[in-house]
Amino acid sequence: MRGRGRLVLACGFLALFLYDGVLRTLLASVVTLPVIPGGINTLTLLLLLFSLAHASYALGGRLTLAFFAITAVVSWTLEEAGVVTGLVFGPYHYTSTLGPWLGSVPVLIPLAWFMMIYPSYVIANLVIDGRPTGSPGGRGHLAGLALLGALVMAAWDLVVDPILSGPVIGAWVWEAGGPYFGIPVHNYAGWIGTTFIVYVAYRALERQWPPRPAGPMTPGASVLPVLAYGAMMVSNLLSGSTPVALAVIAPIAMGMPVVAALIRLLSPGGEADRDAPRG
Repeated sequence: MRGRGRLVLACGFLALFLYDGVLRTLLASVVTLPVIPGGINTLTLLLLLFSLAHASYALGGRLTLAFFAITAVVSWTLEEAGVVTGLVFGPYHYTSTLGPWLGSVPVLIPLAWFMMIYPSYVIANLVIDGRPTGSPGGRGHLAGLALLGALVMAAWDLVVDPILSGPVIGAWVWEAGGPYFGIPVHNYAGWIGTTFIVYVAYRALERQWPPRPAGPMTPGASVLPVLAYGAMMVSNLLSGSTPVALAVIAPIAMGMPVVAALIRLLSPGGEADRDAPRG
């Protein structure tokens, strides 16, 4: 598929997510709009398809497949170890809410990791380097990019975990509880560690295979993953099963990375790379 087609496809998947996850709920008191079947599972797949389509445009097909494979393998392995031992994220187990299983973990889970790892990667790149892709500089710079991306990713879990593990949805159960909406602090250390491993592995590969975008990375193309990350925040808050305190926590935890990325993207000298494919 040509570059423009990949970008159009990404926009289409993001538009469907915005429709069902945000717009339909916002307008519910005014008009009843058709529901896309599947609920949270469908919304996850729509944003996953957005991330895959946009990544294929921004990184090229080879790096996209590598990024997805690294994310799926690392996240599933550590999730499986986490469920079995309780050592990675704290003691928990999944329910049947999220569909078919692979071992002790729903298949949807490693897919959901990439759904948000990719937008978090773009946000970290924009904040630190002012461009959406790439891992320039030495090992320290690579580690800094990986750590910021992991923190941006963990900020999402601060919002989504209380919703999905809460009493309304109950996609997983925290067996010993914890101080943050019943979630152990251990969980967030596990999230940061898991995501950091994914980013270090991917970025080390990215330094050997530089991104080859399928078209120019204009600000318009570069902003889409930032919008997707923000749209997920809004969708979570509109889910109908959100603890009241998240209305304050979410705009701070997830809103700050979005604002920082937008400032860097739009500021002079900090714009996304406008050039054609490179490598």
